[in-house]
Amino acid sequence: MSILFVIGRSKEASTAFRAAERMAEGCQEVVFLFTRDGCLHATNSDIVHSLNYAKGVHCLESDCKSKSLLSKVAAGVKLIDYLGWVGLIEACDKIVSWL
Repeated sequence: MSILFVIGRSKEASTAFRAAERMAEGCQEVVFLFTRDGCLHATNSDIVHSLNYAKGVHCLESDCKSKSLLSKVAAGVKLIDYLGWVGLIEACDKIVSWL
């Protein structure tokens, strides 16, 4: 079973990160997608590194571009478009929206 965490806010995401880590410890696959203001997390290499339990860490490219963050995205984050987002939704059994 895989769970997609969609993080759309730059503040108060630590609760979502802790919940995701607990789920990963329970043998569930966790995938992250950063959107909107949540894209700021994708620029923080410490945060991205702390998500090493996740099967994947993704960021919506158009949101990064609109916030001038494309050149700041940390290593290990995959930039995706809306079609890629649909692919994540199809691949995951559950979705947690942290908007």
